[in-house]
Amino acid sequence: KDAETGERLGGVQFEVRKMNGEIIGTYTTDRYGVIRLPEVEEGWYTVTEVRAPDGYILDDTPQSVEVKDGKTAAIELYNRKESNILIHKVDSQTGKGLYGATFLLYDKNRRPIGQYTSDQDGYVYIEDGLPDGKYYVREIKAPEGYLLDEELKTFYVKYGQVSEIRWENTAEKAQVQIVKKSKNANSINGLPAGTLLEGAVFEVYDKANNKVDTIVTDQNGRAASKALPLGRYTIREVKAPNYYSINPTTFTAYLEYPGQIVEFEVLDESVGTGVSIQKTGPKEAMPGQPVKYTFSGIGNNSTVPLDNFYWRDTWPAWQVRLQQVVTGTYNQNLRYKIVYRTTHSGSSYRTLADNLSTQQNYAIDASPAALNLAAGERVTEIMFVFGTVKAGFRQVEAPSLSGVTIGGLAGGSTFTNVADVGGTYGGEWIMAVTRWVTKVYAKTIIKLPQTGF
Repeated sequence: KDAETGERLGGVQFEVRKMNGEIIGTYTTDRYGVIRLPEVEEGWYTVTEVRAPDGYILDDTPQSVEVKDGKTAAIELYNRKESNILIHKVDSQTGKGLYGATFLLYDKNRRPIGQYTSDQDGYVYIEDGLPDGKYYVREIKAPEGYLLDEELKTFYVKYGQVSEIRWENTAEKAQVQIVKKSKNANSINGLPAGTLLEGAVFEVYDKANNKVDTIVTDQNGRAASKALPLGRYTIREVKAPNYYSINPTTFTAYLEYPGQIVEFEVLDESVGTGVSIQKTGPKEAMPGQPVKYTFSGIGNNSTVPLDNFYWRDTWPAWQVRLQQVVTGTYNQNLRYKIVYRTTHSGSSYRTLADNLSTQQNYAIDASPAALNLAAGERVTEIMFVFGTVKAGFRQVEAPSLSGVTIGGLAGGSTFTNVADVGGTYGGEWIMAVTRWVTKVYAKTIIKLPQTGF
């Protein structure tokens, strides 16, 4: 039966032995809490509980009973429900469970009963079959990075219940600070070496590599973390100020005592930006003559990647008809496309070729027939669109554009072919331009007067 309520308990298992140790058998109470053993010999027996009901404390004390001839011997046994203690150790600010706190449990007379340590979620579950009554508990070891709470706390265990205690700890805290400076003079913004830099972003990680803070340098070049529990932290720069590159160093801070400030001076290299393109072609051309323009030095000369990178040629549409585009090759493995505009397309671009590989040199027919141009429609612009390119992006094999000069051009006239290259860094365009002037050479026929001879 239940020791408090008298409720009968099924599923309790007992072992019955004779006094000489001979086992009669193992039996389990039915739903009425009863075991009947008919036709047993007279004599003394011991009855021992070997399995308690769920939620009850095992009472394995052997009980003796005498069976007399012709009579029924009855024995009543009792179980007490488990009374347990649940301690939840948490951070006082976040409520997060804390691993590694150790507690000492005392009985009502303040005699130590046992020592217990919180698990990964901050729980201590004490299920030692505690009798009802008063208990004391003291924290004897705090989680790493937290202040020890030595208060002796009192609580009561009630029959069949779990007594819960929420136990907060305050972190021993310190701070990480960053001072951000330029390592060298910056040719773009004109700031000298040692300038304090605003806008650098750092991430702070704990020893489990969990990000615990993100900090940004202010106008004085300083960034400070929130108060952090003591321990080991790593700090990485994830975004540099405009016109500076990220410092790749991972910094390690050891916060060892409350109130400590660990400071790092972090230097960023100045960014260099620049692009280039050179164009060459015929110095002179006759009407109806093939001409070819070759491009060299196309590249991103910056120390940083550039977005929206392109190079473009503004074609002399009224003097030359475009016939062919040779793409050239480039030193970074990318996919790109070529677009063009005509005298009829206005500001809209049409696609000449897409999903091209920078590692392959293509010769693309760009004649009026291949482009299905209307009568009198001419190509005015060809543009190569690469997207984002890394620092050091370079042309390898030279691209070229070929065409035929239009008949009837006036001798001595000139036409200019303009090419440009560009990309964006920090939302600003970095560009370069090259030009090539070609002079038209045409025969002049002079009629001499008749002399009469």
